[in-house]
Amino acid sequence: MSQTANGWIKSAHSGTKFVAAFTIHEILYNFTGDLSPSVPDFSANVATLKYDNVGELTTTREFSGQVGITHVILNIVNSPVICGTLDLPISPASTVSGTGTWTQN
Repeated sequence: MSQTANGWIKSAHSGTKFVAAFTIHEILYNFTGDLSPSVPDFSANVATLKYDNVGELTTTREFSGQVGITHVILNIVNSPVICGTLDLPISPASTVSGTGTWTQN
């Protein structure tokens, strides 16, 4: 059964990298990765992670998705999905892909 966690996602290094963070059972899960192609800097202070179990939130994973116009969505290859409402719109929307790595704090 799908579960959700609240958090945020924001870009870094001129839209070539990003970091997303979500708290699950008092543990901080970070998903940090590279975006291709690069996109304008963005942030979504309201984001949701949808996942089936925390075992999916490990190691390096490929993803694809979209940044803009009003949302960011990253579909991670092993099922989790990160989606958020952009703090400022980005137009036009860009289709993105890349890899990201899960870490826990």
